[in-house]
Amino acid sequence: MADYAFRTIEDRRKIQEMWEEGRSPREIAGAFEKSLDVVYTELSRGRDGTRLPDQRLRYSADLAQRKVQQSLERRGRKAGKPTTGKRAAGL
Repeated sequence: MADYAFRTIEDRRKIQEMWEEGRSPREIAGAFEKSLDVVYTELSRGRDGTRLPDQRLRYSADLAQRKVQQSLERRGRKAGKPTTGKRAAGL
């Protein structure tokens, strides 16, 4: 399973709050003790296509959380396709 840097909706809501206050990605990274790359990835994940009054793209914590949940649900072995045992070997 992927190791998401921001694991909770609370973390994502804090990012949204800081972003809407006008904080820079560098400031957000410092507050969470994460790399700048991680923050940019998270901001990209939560873009909803609208803009803030200062013309930066809006970040939605709820959208980012939904995208992560959907990604996690798509992973793993698909139902009905055995990978071991007699059925998998065609016996």
